[in-house]
Parts: sequence; C-alpha cells; structure tokens
Amino acid sequence: MRKLFRHAGFMCLVLACVGVLAGCSLFAKDEGSTVVMKLSDYYEVPEGKAMIIIDETVYDKYALFEDGMTYIDLETVSKMYSHRFFVVESENAVIYTTPTEVYDFTPDSNRFSCNDDPSEANVPIIKKSDGVYYVATAFLEQLGITYRFEEDPARLIITYNTEQYLCMDVKEDTPVRAGKELQADRLKELKAGDKLRVIDGGGIRENGYIKVQTEDGVRGYVLQDDLGESYYEDPKFAKYNALEYTHIDVPGNIYLGWELMYSDDNVGILKEHLAAAPEINVVSPTWFFLDGTDGNFISYASHAYMDYAHEKGVSVWATYKNDTIDGHFSCTEDSHAIFSSTAKRRALINSIMESVREYGLDGINIDFEMLKLDSGVYFVQFLRELSVKCRLNNIILSVDNYVPEAYNAYYDIKEQGKIVDYVVIMGYDQHYSGSGESGSVSSLDWFSNALKSTADMAPSERIIMGVPFYTRLWREESDGKAYVEATLSMRETPDKVSGKELTWKETNGQYYSEWVKKGSFYRIWIEDEESLKRKADAARAASVKGIAAWKLGDETSGTWSLLKDYLENDHSAECKLPPEKEE
Repeated sequence: MRKLFRHAGFMCLVLACVGVLAGCSLFAKDEGSTVVMKLSDYYEVPEGKAMIIIDETVYDKYALFEDGMTYIDLETVSKMYSHRFFVVESENAVIYTTPTEVYDFTPDSNRFSCNDDPSEANVPIIKKSDGVYYVATAFLEQLGITYRFEEDPARLIITYNTEQYLCMDVKEDTPVRAGKELQADRLKELKAGDKLRVIDGGGIRENGYIKVQTEDGVRGYVLQDDLGESYYEDPKFAKYNALEYTHIDVPGNIYLGWELMYSDDNVGILKEHLAAAPEINVVSPTWFFLDGTDGNFISYASHAYMDYAHEKGVSVWATYKNDTIDGHFSCTEDSHAIFSSTAKRRALINSIMESVREYGLDGINIDFEMLKLDSGVYFVQFLRELSVKCRLNNIILSVDNYVPEAYNAYYDIKEQGKIVDYVVIMGYDQHYSGSGESGSVSSLDWFSNALKSTADMAPSERIIMGVPFYTRLWREESDGKAYVEATLSMRETPDKVSGKELTWKETNGQYYSEWVKKGSFYRIWIEDEESLKRKADAARAASVKGIAAWKLGDETSGTWSLLKDYLENDHSAECKLPPEKEE
C-alpha cells in the first residue's frame, strides 16, 4: 500500500494543481519538436568523470569513472557513509577499519590486505587524482550504498534519503524534454507505465509541464496530461549488513582499582588489597610502561598475580602507560612517533596482544596521557586497530580519558564509545601539581558536569567513572602563587587536618579547611567518605557502568563498601543534606 506523505498540506496543494491542469487539458498530446538531444551534450560530463545524482539533487562534485568503475571522493564517503577511512599521506596509504577487519590500501593499486592477509581486486579500490582520494562504489556497497550507474554520459544515481518521495506514472508514450515547452529538444522517450520522480518540490511549471527525473537519472520536463495522478513512495535500498561494533558486557557493575606497580613481586600487595576490599571485581595493575618507539615496554607482569586474582574471581585488566622515563621514553614526542607510524603502531599492538596471551589477561587498560593535538587522530586509529584484535580474541578493551574539555576533544570520546568496551573517565586532577592555582582535586559540581558531558558522547553502559583516593594540600605564598605542599592519601589526610576547623562546601561536596603557618597560607579540599558518597550517587544517577579509583591502598576501611552501596542504591535525599560532624 502506498503511504501518505507526512507533509499532508503540501501534498493537497500539489494534487489540487495536478487536478486543475488535468481538467484544463492544455495539451491533448505532445506533438512538438522531434529533435533528439544527446544526453552527453545536455549534461556535459567531463571525460573520466561521472555525474552524481543523490536522490533528486545533482551533487556539486563529480565521481571518477575509470576502468569501468565509479569512485566517490573520500570526503563525501566520510560524510555520507563511514568516517573510518584513514589516510596516511606520508606513507601513501589508506586504512579502513571495521569491527573485525583492518584493510590496508595503496592508492591506484589492485593489491590490498585485510588483517594482514594479501589480496587483489579487479580494479584499484582506492584511487588518487589531483591530490584527492576516491573509493570504488563496488567496495562501498558493504557500507550500505544503494546506487545505479548509467553511461553516455556516465552518471551515478544514489539513493540516500529515507523519506518518501513524490512519483507519477506515464499514462501514454511521451518524451522527456530539455525545457518546459513543445519546441524543446527531446532527451528520452518514455513508455506507458514508466515511473517518474517529481523533483524541485513537485512544482507545476508553465505550459502544462512538470519537472521530473527518470529512474536512470534523466532530468527534464514531461507534459502533465500524459501522466497519472501523483503518489508517494518509499525509497528502495539494497540489502546489506550493517557494521555493528559488538562489546563485552561485564555482568553487573564494575568496581575497578588501579594498582601502582614498579616490581614484578606484587602478588602480596594484591592479597592485601583484596582482603581489605572484597567488593573489587577488576584490578588494573600498572604493569607495562612503553620503552622506546619499536613496540617494546618495561614489564612488571606476574603469573602468580594472575593466578591469585582468578582464584578470587577478580578480572585483571593490565594497564599500559606512556609515562616519561628518562632514557626510555618521552611521553609526548615518543607517543606521537609511535601512533603516527603504521609500522610502529602495529608493532605496539602486536606486543600488547603477545603480553595478553603470555599472561592470560582478561582485559587491557590503555592509559596514554599528555598526547599533543597532532597525535589525536593517530591515537584514535590506534584504538580502532587494537579494538579489532581485542574483539577477535574476546579481550576487554578499556581506555582512560581526561574529563572532557574543549582542549582535549581530540581524544574523541564519541568514537571511543563506539569502538572500545569501556571509556574510563579520570574524574580527578581538577587542580593538579603545576597548575599554579589551588583548588579541589575533584569537586562535586565539576565531577557531575564531567559525567553529563561524557554521557552526551558515549553510552552510559560503556562509561566507568574514576574517583580519587587522595587530596592535595596547597601552600600559597605572598607572591600569589600556589604550590602543592603534599599529596595525601585518604588515610593520611585526617592527621594533617587534626585540630583544624573544617567547613562543609555544598557546591564542592567536600570539607574545606585553611590555616596560616610560618607566614604561608594553606588550603585543603578533603576527599573522604562524605565526598565519595556524593560522587558515587552522581554516578548512579547517570547510570554509568562502574567506578574506578586511583589508587588501591590509599582508601580507608569500608570505602569500597560505601562506593558499592551508593552506586547501587538511591541515597540522593541523604546526599542533599550536609553531613553531621562528630563531636
């Protein structure tokens, strides 16, 4: 059954006009010019190009037409179909990633590889012309492109819009003319029953002609009296399998603790931490530190650690870090050298997967910080390629991120939310050592805004929110500068503020204290159970998957039990009240 178009008022107007013209019968039969204009003269498509018609609109760019194949420019492909074609200009390469495949193309070559397996096509899949990259339409069919190709002149008719469009059927044989008059040259002869698309809003033109487009992309004018009544039809799309990014969904909530490790003799630390916090179900030991730019890293991994964690039913998502280590690695520059090189990027991915297999890791936690703007697109491509390996091997991939801000948007949390299993937000270091300004490590309003901005970019079930188990004590000097006097764990903070007056700051969701000592002014915004309650409740309200904490061993007794309670149960009414001080 033909569906009614949603714009009913517009449809009535069109049909009314059609009815009036049909009643007037301005022309009983088209007996005008018999001159036939060649379509190649009418369209004037350059040699080696193809005209593109998207739905009923002539596109402002041409396709390439070479070797019997049409090619669409990469900018258009990225806008309309997939942004996961990645150009590496310096390597004369184009990479395309799907959830389970990594394609490597060399422009203008029939040869390519998929997941490192060499293959060959009948024509190049990627072409480069005048500095512009193009993709073969035959390859784009797997992305969902529905098209029809016609020659003389070459024209590519693409169905893209999902909305209904206005049609009319031919009642009797009639021509499509180049203009809206009997003396206009003929472009194509129509047969009774042919279907036409009414274009330019279906407006009726003078002399009783309507502007139409044939199914093979001939655009011109047809006499109204030779057409039936107008109706609306759904566009037809070729069947294709959507490229679906699957994820590993951990049952229940995730309670992840990072463990700072600088030794492979670390199973004893794990035993201590798990005994104190049985709520933890994921540990992320900082086992791997990048070493040079050839895919190597310093390792503190331990089989004994893995065995004990699994014995206790705890998953291990080993953390891979790009910390600056003198003589081994420069965080910003060496990271860029790795990610911007396909060979080095792949070497690192292979090394990561080798460590996964060697130690039987359950997951990977990528913690690559201090990347520069130019590294962003390469880092995201690294995650795409790594996600393919993880997906094929059933390994969880999580990525640590700063709280979203305009200056770090190149980490692309929106894309991460699609390709990785879990986006971890480091909801701390709001004020950090070297910032020159004293303030909270993680105030509640800042933390809550981070939750909202992250949830606007990634599904809540893919988000793990990080909380701090530490506080910074600030010292402000007479020159107006602020310095970190000490970074205190939750365990250490009570002694530092013993005897000091504490004031509850509702906006910060924290206790605050200040004092003067030896001419210096001290400030502290305290992370304790009261502040963490409110962060966990905010995370619950945002329906995130879990909570991560930096770092294990810095919390006080019962902290993890509290986090679990407030993430899983609604304590919002309680959190709106200031805490009662113990006398």
